[in-house]
Amino acid sequence: MEEPFKPLSLSIRELFGNADSLYKIPQYQRPYKWENEQIDKLWDDVYEAFDNSEDNYFLGSIITAKPRDNEKSAYVDVVDGQQRLTTLMILFCVIRDLFPSINECASDENPFAVDIDTIQSSIALYGKSKRLKLFTHRQHQSDFEETILNGNTNDLRKPYKYQIHTDEEPKYKFINAAIIFNNKLNELGESKSQDLINYLFNQVKIIRIDCKNREFAIKLFQVLNDRGMDLTAADLIKSYLLEKLYTKYKNDPETSKIKEEQFISDWREMEQTIKSCDINMNDLFIIYEYHILGQNPRKSLYDELQDAFKDLDPNEVVSDIKKISRTYFTDIYEAQDKIIYSFWYIRWNMYWKSILLTALHTNYTDFVKLKKLLCRFYYLYWIAGKTLSQIKQTSFNLIKWIKEKRAIAEVEAELNSKIANDGIIDLVKHNLSSEHITTEAWCKPLLLLMEYNITDNSKLAFINLNKDLHLEHILPIKFHKFPEWNHITKDGAAAWLNSAGNITLLGGAKNIEASNNPFSVKQEVYRGKGKYDDKNDKITAFLITQKIVQDYGSKKYNCEWNKEAMIDRWKWFFEEAEELLDIDLKKEIEKHTPVIV
Repeated sequence: MEEPFKPLSLSIRELFGNADSLYKIPQYQRPYKWENEQIDKLWDDVYEAFDNSEDNYFLGSIITAKPRDNEKSAYVDVVDGQQRLTTLMILFCVIRDLFPSINECASDENPFAVDIDTIQSSIALYGKSKRLKLFTHRQHQSDFEETILNGNTNDLRKPYKYQIHTDEEPKYKFINAAIIFNNKLNELGESKSQDLINYLFNQVKIIRIDCKNREFAIKLFQVLNDRGMDLTAADLIKSYLLEKLYTKYKNDPETSKIKEEQFISDWREMEQTIKSCDINMNDLFIIYEYHILGQNPRKSLYDELQDAFKDLDPNEVVSDIKKISRTYFTDIYEAQDKIIYSFWYIRWNMYWKSILLTALHTNYTDFVKLKKLLCRFYYLYWIAGKTLSQIKQTSFNLIKWIKEKRAIAEVEAELNSKIANDGIIDLVKHNLSSEHITTEAWCKPLLLLMEYNITDNSKLAFINLNKDLHLEHILPIKFHKFPEWNHITKDGAAAWLNSAGNITLLGGAKNIEASNNPFSVKQEVYRGKGKYDDKNDKITAFLITQKIVQDYGSKKYNCEWNKEAMIDRWKWFFEEAEELLDIDLKKEIEKHTPVIV
């Protein structure tokens, strides 16, 4: 009975010098990824072992698989270890070009000295069959041959950083690796480099695990990487689905090849879509997990999805997730929509994304109303001071209700019941009325919702919640330094300073200049006439701040920011909040007195 796998301890000389040492990186693998950090680590690890005269140094393991029965090829698939193999091959080519006479005079004294024939044989068997072929993309092998295998690595020019970081074109990573090795070997000098290369080829070991087929190799790969090696859950799910695909069509090679190409094409398209978004592949699979489960996961992401996919066709699974990724990009990430914009500030992002995507993916009929209900629900709980534990189960329930096609009226009733039972409305009213709302994480987002609410749809644009967005205290914190603020008492300021009646939004340098100044100077900044602005008379972009400028221009409140002005601002804030949050705030509007918390 044939063993399912065979581990071999091989020196680098044997790994790339034996007759059976022909490797290909299959198309389901990701392209070459290593940059400076990984290359430096490999070099430093080998050099340290060499410098310490360690008898042997273990460089890790690789997993290979025999080609399928219908593939008449001497090459084996590299299921795990492609980054190290590719990096070592680049090193061999640099040695070939940099030291063409390496160890030329040492072969008589040391039969294990690595000469140019050994290097050439490690690059190509009999000078013909390349030892390593990259099938990750049809262009990658030709790039690898042109820049590394057949080119002169001494003539390469260092790519720009942005080129190195571009995953779509690994040729720049090939070039970068070659230049790094060229510099390191030049720094060592030929004599010491020869000793290091001899050590690398003869005393550095790799465990090559040869598996009888791809299915078993991928399964072994999953087991090893599930125990802490550097792979994501998305990688493991990909390998699991491919294993299922190969098993399903193992007796139909032609169909298997077509299905594999379709799978890889869909997967790559999905990756490209996600690269243009704010999430990564793991995030996408978490969202998909929530979508298909409709409940709190009980196991790891990989285990949950493995169970969910066990009876499904791998191509249909990937096609479905690809649709989700497209929907996310077009209808959520790129959406120009006031409600969608408001979601981006919420901390519980995986939940609202999963709910909205489920609704879009299942063509839920009342999507517009659902968006509003969901936005209200999350903002009420956020403002009330609640945490994830209070909204998690309801979030999963929402996914389930949507998939069950429950009427929107029923969904609304469920949410209102939850809000009432948790006493959320009273908490929201209390926290909105606080004399210290500027310290709350939800304060800026709520003001941004108010900004969107009064913005015409034709002028709508998303506003980033970043360091350039400032909460502006209209009555400044250090008001007492300016005579113009003498009409404000210390006690009066204490109550209003950080309340809803004294705040607005400013962007960029405007806040720096406006901060602690008389009201008249602030108006100049709000209007765009400050020293940080150009000479154009540009009023601030925020409509909620333009209102203050307009009141000042009409000489309202006698051109002062006084208690009457703050009461008016308070009323405006609560009227906007009342509309946005769909709650009754009439008592708070009439009371217009900040609550001491």
